Amino acid sequence: MKSTANNADAIMPFVLMEQTLSLAIYTTGHDYSAALCGIDFLFGQSSMQAPRTALAENVIQQLQCYLDDPQYSFDLPLQMHGTDFQHRLWSALCDVSSGTTATYGQLVERLGMKGGAQAVGQACRRNPVPIVVPCHRILSQSGMGGYAGETAGEKLRFKQALLKHEGLIGV
Repeated sequence: MKSTANNADAIMPFVLMEQTLSLAIYTTGHDYSAALCGIDFLFGQSSMQAPRTALAENVIQQLQCYLDDPQYSFDLPLQMHGTDFQHRLWSALCDVSSGTTATYGQLVERLGMKGGAQAVGQACRRNPVPIVVPCHRILSQSGMGGYAGETAGEKLRFKQALLKHEGLIGV
């Protein structure tokens, strides 16, 4: 993800379960080979920047579809830089369907690792396209776990709002 919204290809307001923020969307270009490469949370902001690329417009449309229907499945070209392990983990995240969760430990088992729940958490933290690749559906064995590198605060409240949006009560 990018460190500043100044070079975002679009910024969209995102209101979910009384959580208000903006999402900065980053794509790799303007042509047919463009891919979504980042989404940043801009808490405390509800600004908008019109899409600069056709793909950014498509990302906004699909995020709106998710807001309208939490069962919506994203269909976007992705360019995610990471290790082989991170790519395997990010792919496994996409297999956790809306309205369900998995634990870090369950993902370790799915990936055929021994131990490694902490590595799963770190790979989730480095997910460059949250919401689209649903790392919010991953919980610790003892509770909510973290989200985007935080175990308290706005990001964790946003994770809870995403899970409630998908029909998970009491998270």
